[in-house]
Amino acid sequence: MDCAGHLYPVIYIKDMGDNVASPPQRAGAARSLPSLIALIVLITIASRSVNYMVQSTTPLLAKELGFTATSIGLLSAAAAAAQLFASAYLNLVLSPAARRRAFIAASAAVPLLLVVFWASNATTIWAAVAASGLAFGIIMPNLINLPSLAPKYAERLLAIYSLSLSISLVLGPSYETWLLASASYRSVFLYFAPLAALLVALSTLAVFPPGKAVRSATDYASALRGDGFISSTLAITSYNVPFMALVNYLPIYAAEELSLTKQAAYSLFIPFFALSMLTRLLMSLKPIRNILRSFALSASITIAGMALLLAAKSYAEAAVAMAVLGIPHGSTFTLSTIMIARTTKAEERNAVNSLFSSYLVVLAAAVSPALGLLADLYGYRAMWAFALAASAASSTAFLIKYWSFRAFK
Repeated sequence: MDCAGHLYPVIYIKDMGDNVASPPQRAGAARSLPSLIALIVLITIASRSVNYMVQSTTPLLAKELGFTATSIGLLSAAAAAAQLFASAYLNLVLSPAARRRAFIAASAAVPLLLVVFWASNATTIWAAVAASGLAFGIIMPNLINLPSLAPKYAERLLAIYSLSLSISLVLGPSYETWLLASASYRSVFLYFAPLAALLVALSTLAVFPPGKAVRSATDYASALRGDGFISSTLAITSYNVPFMALVNYLPIYAAEELSLTKQAAYSLFIPFFALSMLTRLLMSLKPIRNILRSFALSASITIAGMALLLAAKSYAEAAVAMAVLGIPHGSTFTLSTIMIARTTKAEERNAVNSLFSSYLVVLAAAVSPALGLLADLYGYRAMWAFALAASAASSTAFLIKYWSFRAFK
């Protein structure tokens, strides 16, 4: 929210050990499977913890700087535009050597950007947001390719990658909730600097093997028409529209509509990400066989959770709704990446993974301002209702198109 081929940017680790996959050239020796798992877990936790903190705390800082809900949505769109350029263009056209340099440089920029956010005002925050979008647009799509270093275990490693995302989304918000008891939104950025430093250190362990950059329009078109891209985007849309609403506006809504303190409002993410982590842990221990049944269940839980949130009038009711919504948050992204793995060849997967990541960015850029406008014009409950309807529509489209698709059974 994945067998080394010429178009597929897997990462080889600069250590000797039992080969997990054979590199096309001696671009780096593949580590043992336990070492690969350790890298996936640690670099994912470091990067996603910081990425999510920036994503969720920037709207809160912007609110303090006088931004309206609509302008907060536009701020999110600016980050999405920069991230789209990185994920849809740079990650596909750069050579492996250049991509590795960009990966390390983007990681190195993250600690500096945290300082920029800390010192930002209503004008400079736009530059900070755009730069962070560019950095994470380079970093995050490459992480999803790590599991393909071990083709035999790829689906299990995708579940471990998704689990690592969830761990980061429990640790990060829990840490921030604790910080907010005494710290300002602005100072939170500095407190995440140690995790950003860990990301920098781990990024230097990565080496990209020789390969062909994707520049052909035919390659793009083929990826966009494939079942891997179509199925994964329909599936993720069913959850990411509600997720964008939660990330950008839940703490503001909880503070303004439910009269919660800023610490209590932000703590609503803890049951959400705890249930997400538990769901992904179960999926890593027992890999999914029938994607269709699993997705149908996830979609139903998403709709039920959004209905509960729409009706919530207290902290307890909102916390229950967020716990319910944590289950499909844990399952839907994992299912989407498995859809790509089951429907693409190794040489196609980098293009599909990068375009999938780019779609997430486009979706965020389009949805966040629309959600903010709805909140400004009609109130937050209208915004939640729109998110629920969009989720139901996307889920229905997926199930109609793929209910008889054998690869997902």
